[in-house]
Amino acid sequence: MSHAKRILCLTGALLALSAPATVLGEAPMDMTSDQVVELEQKLAGLGYFSSEPDATYDAQTRLSLESFQQANGLEITGAADSATLQRLNSADALSRQDYLTRFAGAYQQMPALEQGAVGNDVLLMQRRLKEYGFYAGDPNGAFDEVTRQAVASFQMVNSLSPTGVADGATLMRLTADSPITWPAFLAEMAAAEGDSGLNVYVLQKRLEEMDLFSGSCSGSFGSLTRQAVEAFQQAAGLEVTGEADSATWAALYARSASAQAAPQALRLGSAGDDVTTAQQRLNTLGFFDHEIDGEFGLTTQTAVRLFQMATDLEATGELDGATRARLMASDASSMMDAIVQRRFTMMLDDANDATQARIGQIAHDLIGTAFGTADDALYPGFPFVQYVCVAAGLPVTIPEDLIRMASRQVETLDAVENGDIVAFESTSADAVSMLLAVGAGEGRVICTTESGGWAELNFMDRMKGAKVYCWDAA
Repeated sequence: MSHAKRILCLTGALLALSAPATVLGEAPMDMTSDQVVELEQKLAGLGYFSSEPDATYDAQTRLSLESFQQANGLEITGAADSATLQRLNSADALSRQDYLTRFAGAYQQMPALEQGAVGNDVLLMQRRLKEYGFYAGDPNGAFDEVTRQAVASFQMVNSLSPTGVADGATLMRLTADSPITWPAFLAEMAAAEGDSGLNVYVLQKRLEEMDLFSGSCSGSFGSLTRQAVEAFQQAAGLEVTGEADSATWAALYARSASAQAAPQALRLGSAGDDVTTAQQRLNTLGFFDHEIDGEFGLTTQTAVRLFQMATDLEATGELDGATRARLMASDASSMMDAIVQRRFTMMLDDANDATQARIGQIAHDLIGTAFGTADDALYPGFPFVQYVCVAAGLPVTIPEDLIRMASRQVETLDAVENGDIVAFESTSADAVSMLLAVGAGEGRVICTTESGGWAELNFMDRMKGAKVYCWDAA
């Protein structure tokens, strides 16, 4: 065979694996045990068979023979046919080392295989991927999405760029003697809290891709990594242990892992069982003290923002994957924790004129929005003012936070500035109530109506209240 034809065989018959020509563990009907031993010895001498010859025609014997046939441009059958035996006994038989040397010189010029490709090259690649545990389908010669993911997983495991495109480097690695197999990868990647290393870094990057991990991909397995693993395990229907064991790693790289673990973020307007579950969890932790109705409204958004503030997440008000992971974690912080309460108090004390301006703008933007009536008759208007403050970055948790802020009694109504927190104290025969509102300047405030809780602009001289207090942010 000419050198050019041999190179063509190397590029057109790569990665051969075919169905066994005989029952594994048995010699072909026309081969004796001694002949199998002789076959294995010849393959070992050329570098294709690495174990001690044992007269058993098993998977390793078949694969070694297929590799020899592939390297020598023969039909890849896994059977010791006359053409294979003739080549094996000839002086021109190409050794494994010679084959790999020639292959290394040619692989950079090989056309890459990518999604959409069909043919024998794809079929042979799929067979090799299946043998190493990366491809779960039936090899069919069609480079589909399942094949792409198998290629990407092989590349990731074997320190190649996980593009999903089988370029020359990938094909060469597939034909090498000992690429890392999928089972070996799973066994070596197990990690738990307190561990560190490359396996933890890879775990964090994968969880980050799924929108479950928002920390630094440092390679150190801490509480945030554990929470993200727990969230993934729960979504994937696995035992929730917080440890990245083999089953967790296998699920992390399953075809549907991303869809299972990172469902669409919950936000204003969302509804259903996922919202109900989130509300129940927020209620348990002390962030949500309203009716659990499965509807993601403004009060739910406030609770999500508060939780995000308490756990160092960006306070978007959306329940994304990272927020959900921390919310459902076994050690999620309670808002009633003394440390969190002190932190909230410090943040309130740090509020300034810029915060006041944000409050004023947010309140104006909400005019005409329905907030519902307050759950606490002593503090009508609290859901609206709490929402505005939290959206502006002030973690107001209870009405008393606002009462403490609005501590300066107003002498003249025009002293109330835009963005001030305002409290109108009303006294009746049996109770005292504090209507909470946001100053709009020029003697006006934005507050919610008694019926329906709609945010509206009102003049202060028309408001009920024997005394008026406001917040001096300066």
